[in-house]
Amino acid sequence: MSGINWDNLANQAAAQTDAEFQTTIAGLTQMNVSEIDQFIKESSISNANAIKVLKEINDAAASNSAKADAIANIDNGVKFLVSLANKIV
Repeated sequence: MSGINWDNLANQAAAQTDAEFQTTIAGLTQMNVSEIDQFIKESSISNANAIKVLKEINDAAASNSAKADAIANIDNGVKFLVSLANKIV
């Protein structure tokens, strides 16, 4: 087992996760993967936090003010949401 390069394995898993995330966002927004990559970089948000924002938006049980409060507490969440709205509108 000493022949396993754990750093390489972790990097491959991260790249695969990023690719899946970009593909999912592309399907939701009609943006292509390169546009998604640039969009994420411009928003200065991590994929994990972007997912948190999208989950808050999708939470049908939460009120709009609860969603706004939750998104405001996510690092770069508001910036991501505004950028997303600008791309969609």
